[in-house]
Amino acid sequence: MNRIQRNFIGLALTLTAICSATWAQVPLLKVGDPSPKIAINDQHDKPWSIPADTKLVLFSGSRNANTLVQSILSQKNSDYLSSKKVVYFSDLSKMPGFITRTFALPSMRDLPYSVGIVLNAEESQSWPREEDAVTAVFLSQGRISKIEYIKNAELLQQTLDQY
Repeated sequence: MNRIQRNFIGLALTLTAICSATWAQVPLLKVGDPSPKIAINDQHDKPWSIPADTKLVLFSGSRNANTLVQSILSQKNSDYLSSKKVVYFSDLSKMPGFITRTFALPSMRDLPYSVGIVLNAEESQSWPREEDAVTAVFLSQGRISKIEYIKNAELLQQTLDQY
């Protein structure tokens, strides 16, 4: 192993330890909590937040989860989410910045619906997630009423059909 590889591994381990310590200090959202607040930008760099009348928040914390959501939403019209009082945001913070700016964001700008974009991991650290699953946070009367993890297109469509 050469010196560059050793330095890279050391840096990666240090960053992992720092991130783990930071994440451990922030409590995850849970049923009964007030509707979550997040102020980020969408794929067009316009402000994005969760409106007060939102009934469902979809969150993807991984590429596979993002692909799952897009597989459903790509078949819908541009006002599909807003008509159902549903919002969607995706955490791209683990993606290298060059890849995000050069490939991910330009391709997401072609989407007909708004996607909140997390570029800083701290902005989504309180959001619960499971590997390769879309986190569905159900809201009722200003509070979180249920949290589910969706891992297939059929279940995601059924969830959206409820609204």
